[in-house]
Amino acid sequence: MCGRARCSLSREEAAKKADLAEESWKDIEKYEPKYNMQPGSSALVAVKKDGEGKRTIQAMTWGLVPSWTKDSETRLDFFRMFNARSETVPEKSVFNRLLSSKRCVVLLNGFYEWAQEHKTKQPYYIHYTDERVMAMAGLYDNWRDAEGNWLTTFTILTTDSSKRLQWLHDRMPVLLPTEDLEAAWLADEAPDAKGLMKICAPYNGEDLVWHPVTPSMSKTSFQGPECCKPLKRKSITTFFKPKSAPEGGISREAVKEDEVPAAPAGHAKIKAVSQSSTAQPTPEVAKKEDVAAEPDSSAGAVKQEDQARKPGASSSVSKKHAGTEVKKEQEEKQDEVGSKRVSGGSSQKTPTKKLKQTEGGMDSSPAAKRTQGPMDSFVIKNPA
Repeated sequence: MCGRARCSLSREEAAKKADLAEESWKDIEKYEPKYNMQPGSSALVAVKKDGEGKRTIQAMTWGLVPSWTKDSETRLDFFRMFNARSETVPEKSVFNRLLSSKRCVVLLNGFYEWAQEHKTKQPYYIHYTDERVMAMAGLYDNWRDAEGNWLTTFTILTTDSSKRLQWLHDRMPVLLPTEDLEAAWLADEAPDAKGLMKICAPYNGEDLVWHPVTPSMSKTSFQGPECCKPLKRKSITTFFKPKSAPEGGISREAVKEDEVPAAPAGHAKIKAVSQSSTAQPTPEVAKKEDVAAEPDSSAGAVKQEDQARKPGASSSVSKKHAGTEVKKEQEEKQDEVGSKRVSGGSSQKTPTKKLKQTEGGMDSSPAAKRTQGPMDSFVIKNPA
């Protein structure tokens, strides 16, 4: 399908293409050059005069209006038949009657087609590499309105797309790239089926090229040379260009020691305890006489702080101490029974505060006090 084209030819360019004299023009005042031509616009069309064998260029309106269209139709629909399938032209009466005597050659600069890319349609401009005039096979007809004014309209024949253009569309205009094909199409006698097939064959020449153009030309109101200029697309490297860090972002420079922000108040104590615990050596197990002389509570406090920082550490340590206390309690009871047997059941008691040794110092917890029993009456002396 061909629904947009460029027809910005000058009269000199058109005359040179058709090999015409200056006086061989008709309705030229109706011609308006356009870079973005649509059905309803005027274009330059070459026809052959009956019996004279000479060509004439006439300004015609794109979009066929059959001669038998009723006069009551005040608004003509130029979009109904702006294209005609070359394969079915001999079969349809609206085109078959024109094939015998109203064949024409539409003179254009090029045409446009759209390709579906992602979620949008990208227009392309198709033309010859040498920018020569592009000739297309067409049919025309004359229609007269109620006031007696004549209007000449035309349609462009289409065929299957060539191999080079199949990616863009499945149909393309019937191009007449040589003078022989133009002459065959404008011959006095209509071509037969075989001749029509030869004329309307898809053109696959490498001189037919294309390039993307601005999507703005999709609007018919967009006109001018910008319609067919190659579209400058961004290079793929622009998508990988490193972006500058936003204001207030994290700097990659090394942070100096004196620039490290102070820890919140809630974390200052834990940090200090951690540093002190790592700086001090591991406390040794105190001897009995050292414990009795002066208990050191700082090591136990440090250990409790470290255990508080480790999840599950306090519970495991408590269970360990509890098991140790139960075991020592059982041993003390056994010693108590043995001492009673040796002393013969003496009930003399010498109140002495029993100090329980722990890994970090003295244990004065209630659990330790509860283990003090009858053994408090005996004082174990260190052997000399």
